[in-house]
Amino acid sequence: MLASPVSAQTAEELASHYSREDMQQALKTREQYELYGLRFDSDKATLQPGAESLLDDLATTLKNFPEWGLRIVGHTDATGEPEANQALSVERANSIKTALVERGIDSARLQAGGAGERRPVANNQTAEGRALNRRVELVRFTDSVEAKKLLKAMSDYLAAQKAISFGYDANLQVVSNAGQKLGLASSGTVTLGRPDKVQTTRSGGFINVETVFDGKTLTLLGKDINKYTQVEIPGTVDHLVDELKDKYNLPLPAADLLMTNSYDELMMGVYDSKDLGSGVINGAECDSLAFRKDDVDFQIWVAQGQQPFPCRLVITSTQVSGGPEYSVQVRDWKSGDAVMLGDFNFKNTTNAVMVDVKDIKSKLGDMPENFVMGEGK
Repeated sequence: MLASPVSAQTAEELASHYSREDMQQALKTREQYELYGLRFDSDKATLQPGAESLLDDLATTLKNFPEWGLRIVGHTDATGEPEANQALSVERANSIKTALVERGIDSARLQAGGAGERRPVANNQTAEGRALNRRVELVRFTDSVEAKKLLKAMSDYLAAQKAISFGYDANLQVVSNAGQKLGLASSGTVTLGRPDKVQTTRSGGFINVETVFDGKTLTLLGKDINKYTQVEIPGTVDHLVDELKDKYNLPLPAADLLMTNSYDELMMGVYDSKDLGSGVINGAECDSLAFRKDDVDFQIWVAQGQQPFPCRLVITSTQVSGGPEYSVQVRDWKSGDAVMLGDFNFKNTTNAVMVDVKDIKSKLGDMPENFVMGEGK
């Protein structure tokens, strides 16, 4: 999503080469522009004198293109504490938003956000690099009422179903140090009985696991190693999804789609939404919807008709080199009386050995043990 400045140019040079025409063309074609020249008081969100002409240009551009929405994202260098830089970047973006509203732009067309020091475009070890990192990112966005309406209809339909079952095929992409994309494919099944029962399977080249939850106890069975673990997590499936993700880093397949508030989960942080028209997944005609957040894009295909179930979900990282993706495609969708619900009790038919969750956790993820996560950047 980011377009890095040419490294040979300094922030001063980029600011001196600015023109309103270049900004408009970048927003029109790339939907993004890095703006230099807006200066703030040190460690404050107060715009310094000299910003008026740039702000006037921004307001004029938005008046010339009344269908545009504009997201204003502040960025800082790495001087100071990360938390303070994050807050400062948001405050500065809000200062620009306020200045544009004062120039007659409807606040509904403007969004303010901040990335702090998290997305540098240059080396923070030099004064020149820090100056390049102190910038304002402008992102043109679309706010499709129809896309959000269709996603909400899917969420409401899912929440109303007392029983759901489906098969799925998933693909997790990782990017090697050499920049090579590698896909890890798996398939499985999901059976859900609201509010507090779920059973899933997942098998692939590096994983073969079954998950059973009866409303009180979660059982995780590693079939290839014939070991299982049990954790007490009393509550609903919604609570289980949160616990597995936040506490154990073991998300359920298509977890966001299983929750009763899937719309809220999916839309958290979304600033751009598009209705891309129709598509066909597994022979079913679907509405194709696309959404953007600061760190990920996601596209979802929703079946048309009386059962607006999710047919395919693709999540793409925009802040990792190579743009790795996670996709899950749904098949054999059933709901209501068509679902054959079991008792959701774990039956140890293979005489699997019970172990502690920490002793089996590495065997339950999508990543093989010979894959090592790189350091954060």
